[in-house]
Amino acid sequence: MTEVQPRPKPTLLILVAISTLQPIALNLLAPSTPTLARHFGASYAAIQLTLTLFLVAVAVMQLIIGPLSDRFGRRPCVNGGIAVFLLGSVLGAMAETTSVLFLARILEGAGSGVAFALSRAIIRDTASRDQAASQIASVTMVMVVAPMLAPYLGGQIETLAGWRAIFWFMTTVGAIVLLLTVATLPETAPNLGRRTSLLGVFSAFPILSRDSSFVTNVIALAMTSAAFFSFIAAAPYIVVETMGRGPDVYGAYFIMTAFGYMVGNFLMSRIAVTFGTRRLVRIGLMISCAGMTIALALALSPYWTPLTLFLPLVLNAIGNGMTIPGSTAAALSARPDLAGSAAGLMGALQLGAGALGTILIGWLVTLWAPSLVVLMWALTCIGLVALRFERQKSSI
Repeated sequence: MTEVQPRPKPTLLILVAISTLQPIALNLLAPSTPTLARHFGASYAAIQLTLTLFLVAVAVMQLIIGPLSDRFGRRPCVNGGIAVFLLGSVLGAMAETTSVLFLARILEGAGSGVAFALSRAIIRDTASRDQAASQIASVTMVMVVAPMLAPYLGGQIETLAGWRAIFWFMTTVGAIVLLLTVATLPETAPNLGRRTSLLGVFSAFPILSRDSSFVTNVIALAMTSAAFFSFIAAAPYIVVETMGRGPDVYGAYFIMTAFGYMVGNFLMSRIAVTFGTRRLVRIGLMISCAGMTIALALALSPYWTPLTLFLPLVLNAIGNGMTIPGSTAAALSARPDLAGSAAGLMGALQLGAGALGTILIGWLVTLWAPSLVVLMWALTCIGLVALRFERQKSSI
């Protein structure tokens, strides 16, 4: 009998590198949105499509790449995704029209979405459910520094060298990551080489949609993510336009929520194996709901300030830091043999919900500023209800 060799595990450096492309590309360009509107002679709402199109591209590409990576392997798909990201970054640096700029952001979103989705599938290929939750939390805890610093870094790059330099910076980062993956990323797909038709690789989606554990954890993940992206889209408007503070105030307070998210990731990474992923996801959602309930009460009071907006959201962020890696690992563990397909479908629903959230809140917040907090509270509660339903169903 031949001894089965364990699949090689990628290093933390590789996992962080391929996971960080998406948050860097998503947040680095944000401070340049007014400059882009002036440069291209477009409205602010039109330039905001760079965010929505980016998220849609991430969602659609994750839907496609998951099943394909189950058949053709994680490694070639990750390398191909980073190459697409590089193409988009170069195109953005050379854009002369908004159409080219939008195309560049779509390519960046698609390429970074491939790397982000498959980084989680790679972890699940080589770890148990609770170990995967711990590893995903560890990776997320490191990579959360990227969106925390990216707006500040993007603003500094634009000030020194203009908005095109931001795209050249992303090109450089993408090239470095591609060199790392080509040189050191191992293949981890368990079903590599299985011969199926091209359409056959998508047959996993109906199977996953009938799995209650997968569905309820994806709902929890999608609702949590939609609340977060709604916050990213509307909080700057509230701080600057409604509360009359500067963009620097928003940046300073945003670091508080990023720190809270890191705390939640740290807790999940340290105690997931001991206490169990399912229990910690429920606790995380309850913490988030408590934070949003406090935030809602303050938003409807006369004492709504940047401090009273962001301080309860630190509590919400701690809960999110537990919920997102935990529900991700739990969803992937529903069918470990379909981890790539599960990662793709999960990522598509997660980012699709985020894109819808940005569109909805972009309209609501201009009508009534506290609508952001109302929407975030409602989405978080839906996630908690979904997970409790899965708990009750599994106990029958």
